[in-house]
Amino acid sequence: MNIEFGLGSWLGAFAWAMLGLHFLCLGWYTLSIWSWNRRLADSVAAGDITKMNSPVAPLITVVIPCRNEAESLPLLLKDLGQQTVPLELLVIDDRSTDGTKNVAEAAGVRCIKNKGEGKKAALRQAHSQIETPWMATLDADVRIGKNWAMSMEHSINQSASSAVEAILGTVRLNATPESAWERFQALEYGCLMAWIEGGVCAEKLAMGSGANSVYRTSTYPAESLNEAQASGDDAYALLAIKKHGSHIAWNSDPQAFATTQPVQNWTDLWNQRARWASKTNDQADGETKCVGRLIAAVELSFLLALLGTISSSDVAFLWILVAVILKTLINQPLISSAAQRYKLPIKPSDVLCFPWRYAALVWGAWWQLLRGNVKWKGRQL
Repeated sequence: MNIEFGLGSWLGAFAWAMLGLHFLCLGWYTLSIWSWNRRLADSVAAGDITKMNSPVAPLITVVIPCRNEAESLPLLLKDLGQQTVPLELLVIDDRSTDGTKNVAEAAGVRCIKNKGEGKKAALRQAHSQIETPWMATLDADVRIGKNWAMSMEHSINQSASSAVEAILGTVRLNATPESAWERFQALEYGCLMAWIEGGVCAEKLAMGSGANSVYRTSTYPAESLNEAQASGDDAYALLAIKKHGSHIAWNSDPQAFATTQPVQNWTDLWNQRARWASKTNDQADGETKCVGRLIAAVELSFLLALLGTISSSDVAFLWILVAVILKTLINQPLISSAAQRYKLPIKPSDVLCFPWRYAALVWGAWWQLLRGNVKWKGRQL
C-alpha cells in the first residue's frame, strides 16, 4: 500500500514538473514566434519583373540531380521549356535504374552520369562543367511557373551591387483542399518556410531548400560538400557561404515558387523529418541548432507531461488541454502568415488539430532517429 502511494506521488510530482517545464518552454516559444513573424513581415517582395530586359545569352544553368525520377522529370523539363528567358539545362543521373537518363535525352536535355555516389557528388561534377555566371538547383519532382527563371534573374540583377552569392526560393506543397492529411503537411511545411525566409532576410540563418536555389557559379563552395552524408547539399553550401562572409538573399516573389507533392503516410513523413534533423549537428548555424533544441524541449516536455498525467491521478488532464490551447494561440500568427503568404488551403480544424499532429510528427521523427532507420533515395544515412 505504501509502495503504491509512493509511486503515485512520484508520478504526480514528475507530471507537475514536466508541466512546469512545458509552460516555461512555451514562454520561450512565444518570444521566438513573435520574432520570426516580425522578421517575415519585414521581408520585401520582388519588384515588377515584367519590366526586365530579357538577356540574349543564358544567365543560369539549371542543374537537376536525379535518382529514379523517370516519372517526375518530364513534367519539370516541360516547365523549364516554357520559361520566358533562355536557360542552360543539365541533368545528372545518380545511378538510376528506371531509365531517367533516357527520359532526359529524349527531351533533348544534356544528361551525364554521376561518377560518384549521392547528390553532393553529382553537384560537384555538375559545377565543374557550368559556364554560365549562375547555377540553379531544382529537385526533379518540383513544378515551376513560366516566369520562375525571369523572377530569379530579376533577383540576381537586384543583388548585383552586393556580395550576394546565393538566392533562395520558396518550396510549397501542393495540398488537395479536401485532404486534411495534405493540408497539415502544407501548413507545417509553410510554417517552416516562413521561419527560414524571415531568418534569411534578417541575415540570421544560413538555411534553405536545395529544391529551389540559385548560386553564383564562381564562388559556389563545391569543396564544402561532404559526400559522406547522402543528403544536406543545401545546408553545407549555405553554411560555407555564410562563414565566408558573403550574403544570402531570398526571392519572395510567388512566381519564383517551386511546388512539390506531399508524402503519402506518417512513416514517410517521419523518415523525411528524421533525415532533416540528422543534419543539424554539423550542417547548421547557431540559430538553427537553437530552434531545433527549443522545438525538442517543447514537444518532449509535452510528451512527458502527458504520460505523467495519464499515469497519475494527482494531475488533472485539464492542464494538458490548457497547454494545447496556449500552443494553438501561440502558433496562430505564424500559421496565418504562412497560409496567406504561400496561399495554403487551410480550415479552422487544421489550426485546432495542428498542435497534436505536429507533436506526433516530432515524436515519430525522434523514434526514427533512435532506431537509426533513416533512408533517402534507397540509401541508409
